Amino acid sequence: MNVEFGSAPVTEEIVKACLRRSEGYDLEGFLLGQGAIPAKIMFVGEAPGATEIVEGRPFTGQAGKVLEQYLEKLGLTRQDIYISSAVRSRPFKDKVVAGAPVGTLPRISRSNRTPTKNEVLAHAPILDFEIEHVQPQVIVPMGNVGLHRLIGSHETISSLHGKVIEGPVLQLEDMNDPVSGYVFGERSYSIFPLYHPAAVIYNRSLEEVIDRDLKALKHFLAVKNNS
Repeated sequence: MNVEFGSAPVTEEIVKACLRRSEGYDLEGFLLGQGAIPAKIMFVGEAPGATEIVEGRPFTGQAGKVLEQYLEKLGLTRQDIYISSAVRSRPFKDKVVAGAPVGTLPRISRSNRTPTKNEVLAHAPILDFEIEHVQPQVIVPMGNVGLHRLIGSHETISSLHGKVIEGPVLQLEDMNDPVSGYVFGERSYSIFPLYHPAAVIYNRSLEEVIDRDLKALKHFLAVKNNS
């Protein structure tokens, strides 16, 4: 099997459709997924942050360093996997910084935020295309945004982390229909939810839980490769 490394060749039509569908939202930049094509395992995050948009590569900030630790514990590298996200532009929020001198323009602080369901829906065609093109056997949603994009919002990472879910994933019914929603596709995948790498940065108590989940995922991948 020939394996390439890069971004899935998302068509110009799909990119334009996503940009059109996301007009009016507080989003900036645009970033495709990256990794091995095809890949046995695909990681799905939330959205790029400021660092990722500047560098043009997924997971390059603080969360990226934690993801590298994930991969090391799994015995994998970025060249072995494909990394994607539910939203392809940076969701941001602006806040006026207090203390600006009288008569001067206010200073604005821009920070990352969690994408909305509508923003995830707007970018759905790209993830659909990537999953179809990358052909992963195992999909690893990292965090609730990635999990809900794939299976719906009836469960959470806190209840499903470290467990294998066998079944189809959600895909957009019609990207040209502005009111189109999700439907489940026909193909079945092994879905293994993990806490988002950023979670442990803010909650160190998750380290042991994540370590157990990574050991379980490593064992699952080994069994799957040998079956």
